[in-house]
Amino acid sequence: MNHFLAKLTVVLLFSSISLTSSAHELWLEPEAFITQPNSKLNAHIKVGQKFNGDKFPYLRSETKSLKLFLEQKSITLQPRDGDYPAIQSLLEGSGLYVLSYESTPEKVDYKNFEVFKSFLQDEGLWKKWSKENPDFINSDINETYTRYAKSLIQVGSKPGEDFNTGLLFELIALNNPYGSENKVDVLLLYKNKPFPNSQITIFNKTKNETTISKIRTNNDGKATIALEKKGAFLISAVHFKKSEIKNADWHSLWASLTFKK
Repeated sequence: MNHFLAKLTVVLLFSSISLTSSAHELWLEPEAFITQPNSKLNAHIKVGQKFNGDKFPYLRSETKSLKLFLEQKSITLQPRDGDYPAIQSLLEGSGLYVLSYESTPEKVDYKNFEVFKSFLQDEGLWKKWSKENPDFINSDINETYTRYAKSLIQVGSKPGEDFNTGLLFELIALNNPYGSENKVDVLLLYKNKPFPNSQITIFNKTKNETTISKIRTNNDGKATIALEKKGAFLISAVHFKKSEIKNADWHSLWASLTFKK
């Protein structure tokens, strides 16, 4: 099979499966979170649960935005449908690279209300939602959802900082997690404003074991993540609101941030 046919087969295979499966996390996972200048970035778009999931190729129809930054300067990416790994680029300079991704909105219809309730409970949203929307309890739920994913890649020893890349719902590391500190402070933004009292879920994967913990942002939209354990980290948050998109009652926004300690 020639290269074109191989790529076409991959596109057709994955086009029938949404990258943004309902009630599953989407995150960016580089093959190497820490590397040296002039190395190649190979990063996967992954979907799954508990920081374990499947790797998906790049699909333009599933992608609204894909950007790579160094020192807040954008690096041109030229992804093509079917690229696998989904994200590929040369990392020439030293510093902290910030990878940013926004999916296109997808739709899901919850025919089983208990599945929807379980999702809200897991994300710490059920108590508030059920109190404010009693008429929707035990009804069919129509929802759209969008994923906003970021990853931090340390290249060489030069320090660097994460920053607001302009995503609608975004997690920002306020200190470089590849530094000497055993914690990272994160800021959650919605429409460029701090998002307070939101659950933050922390997945820490070491080899084949994943531990999960949950905290909440304070009144300034900030939270502190302990980094005593080594391994890869996935930090995530979900905002659930009434939809502004036609043919759906609700819309969920998923923010994620990955790095390694």
